[in-house]
Amino acid sequence: MPIRHDRSTPDRDSDALDSSLVRALQADGRASIHELARTLGVSRDLVSRRLSMLIGRDGLRVVAALDPGFAGLNVLIHGLVDVDGPARPVAERIAELPDTVFVSLVAGASSLVFESRHGDADELSATLAAIRAIAGVRRVRVTTYDALLKEFITAASVSDVRLDRLDHDLIAILQDDGRASYRALADAVRLSPSSARARVRRLLDAGVIRIAAIDAGGLSRNRVAVGVGIALRGDPDPVHRYLVATSAVDLAAAAHGAYDVIATIVGTATASVLAIIEELRALPSVGSLETWAHLDIIKEDYTRTLGRIVRP
Repeated sequence: MPIRHDRSTPDRDSDALDSSLVRALQADGRASIHELARTLGVSRDLVSRRLSMLIGRDGLRVVAALDPGFAGLNVLIHGLVDVDGPARPVAERIAELPDTVFVSLVAGASSLVFESRHGDADELSATLAAIRAIAGVRRVRVTTYDALLKEFITAASVSDVRLDRLDHDLIAILQDDGRASYRALADAVRLSPSSARARVRRLLDAGVIRIAAIDAGGLSRNRVAVGVGIALRGDPDPVHRYLVATSAVDLAAAAHGAYDVIATIVGTATASVLAIIEELRALPSVGSLETWAHLDIIKEDYTRTLGRIVRP
């Protein structure tokens, strides 16, 4: 990623606003322009212009993602891949696999990382076999998530709820455009806007879907992302609590395998990310800590086909 020098103050102000806008949309992808402006303390016109630019120029997407468990995806893993030769062709092959949701070229001990979600152990085995068969793959280290402690694209909890065909149709539309108006949703499924609103609210409140912003490519001049793998030597609770409470942590998962905890830290500058890593290192329960810097995100896609829903 090219480094820009001698940036003007307006550029820095715009970068900071864009970063805050993306974070606000990760918290609530359907927040109105008025709500976003109030949250950020700027005018509605400015929010509208910056959002249009992020979507048009940077490829920002606001989409609905199904809860993995609700969709029958009960095996979630993180993998680090060591590669002989160029890593990009390998990452692109891994990104083509249907069960991978995240693939990134990284700086660190490994060449790339990926996340994948599976219905069962057989699906996981098939995906790992396919990855190991890719020319250039030397080693794959796998960590299985025991519990997602925090993830911007997944709701904190899920209620048991039955979905009908109209719910499926609404989710399908929102997986493509999470900010589609209630009028557009109503017209598409032949409901009144108030009924469409009530159904979407029910899906969100139940945790079946989460609507959030995803940066195309995941990285930009104003976004740094670093993955962290932690091996514990004591009580995991202080580490879990720290990660959940820290706003710059996008992902935190209790796990077993290569690591006991995996997290992703994001920030607008390397100094802010480093400060969090140093605070993690200072926790007595942290035995060792490994990091990898995301350089180019090849795939980030948390939408899944509705056919995976296992509810009757």
